Amino acid sequence: MKLSIKFLTSSIHSEKSRQWPQFVAVFSAAFLAVGSGFQNGWPSPSVPKLLSGDLDFQVTSEQVSYVVMIAPLGFLIGSPLTGFLLDRIGRKYTLLLLSIPEILPCILIATCSNVTILYIARLMMGIADGALFTSLPVYMGEISEPKVRGIIGTIHSFGIFVGLLLINIYGSYVPIRMAACISLFVPLLFLITFVWMPESPYYLVMKNRLEDARSSLKRLRRMKNVEDELTKIRADVERQVSEPGSLRDIFTIRSNLRGFLTILGLRTLQQFSGIIALAYYIQIIFKQADGSLSPAESAIICAGLQVLAIIGSSILIDLFGRKPLLFFSCFGSAVLLITMGVYFVFQQYGYNLSSLTWFPTVCMVLYNVVGAMGLITIPNLMAGELLSASIKSKALGILNMYLGICLAAVSKLFQWLDHDFGMHVPFFVFGVCCLIGVVFVYFEVPETKGKSLEEIQQALKDNSNTGSHKSKNGDIIIDRL
Repeated sequence: MKLSIKFLTSSIHSEKSRQWPQFVAVFSAAFLAVGSGFQNGWPSPSVPKLLSGDLDFQVTSEQVSYVVMIAPLGFLIGSPLTGFLLDRIGRKYTLLLLSIPEILPCILIATCSNVTILYIARLMMGIADGALFTSLPVYMGEISEPKVRGIIGTIHSFGIFVGLLLINIYGSYVPIRMAACISLFVPLLFLITFVWMPESPYYLVMKNRLEDARSSLKRLRRMKNVEDELTKIRADVERQVSEPGSLRDIFTIRSNLRGFLTILGLRTLQQFSGIIALAYYIQIIFKQADGSLSPAESAIICAGLQVLAIIGSSILIDLFGRKPLLFFSCFGSAVLLITMGVYFVFQQYGYNLSSLTWFPTVCMVLYNVVGAMGLITIPNLMAGELLSASIKSKALGILNMYLGICLAAVSKLFQWLDHDFGMHVPFFVFGVCCLIGVVFVYFEVPETKGKSLEEIQQALKDNSNTGSHKSKNGDIIIDRL
């Protein structure tokens, strides 16, 4: 009898967690990211169609530029609203609500009768996108174990670029209204699958729902005994939540400020690298570059290889770490953008480039692949890693409002620079921004590979000079700025 009890105890302690339930939950949530990819990729096949009269009403080139740039302004609504909802109704139910602003724009575009309805549909897409960038990194970061959090964190970007690839495929060959009807299936698929997924155990502990948190961990780890991890999560959450969590504390507590400014810098770098703005206008770029393939074919190849690059980066990110991949991505993108700018300079001055018709496609494909390996994936991943639980939802709300402003500004910047100065100028501007990013990554971005969320917070405190210290009885004292 004693032997059997000893064996049972030993087997419980030697029980190992399984990661596949975490991947199932995240892939289900990532259907929303595919919908986000539809939104980000929609301008690429749709802008040429709008200008050629695909809809039964006239849309001017100026109106088209506003149709493109209005979506990111939805971040100003979606991000703060989601920051509020995350701590009120939970991560899971916030994500479920996001299916509404992903479904309605598809219906509006499929039935639109004037450009105003297009503006409304695109704004709603932006609201959904801003809400997703605020909520999905939190859910992914909180349900995953440290050893797979790097891979899981790239699934957000993977979903976006799967959506971008799909919309470039069917959006290039069917009318705009039909493409909107096809896009409707993905958020419906999300609703059908995600309703069965577990809530974040961190959120449940924050709400003192310990039995629900235990049940959630058992489902996510496929373990009978999760007491050790639950105890650790309780301690981590209690310590983080016990810290001040007002908006002011984002900027007055050194570790909070460091995490906030790092994500702010990463988002600035991500957008001013041109990786999203160029995706908006990629078919226009290929048309002007006069490459050997059609604009639609070149855009599909770029999007397809980006998906493969993100799969590759999901493996490399926990092998080499976040910082080396981001450094490589910034430097490689700078070289390729400046090279592409030089090509457009030669084209503008009338040089015969008929022997280089392959060059624009190859250069842009390489740029998109290199960008996908770091600039696209790592800012999304680190947004869920660097912030304390006490200020995470508020800080991400602010950060994603800023992201929306950047998205709108950079897409308009590209259109303005191209129209007034030539296609080479935006490529040079984005290339220089990537070179500045190399310096920022080297000096300011911390490495989070293999660390728990609590270990990352402690590292931020340790690196914030006198950001925190311990009193004689071991309590943590937070120094304010």
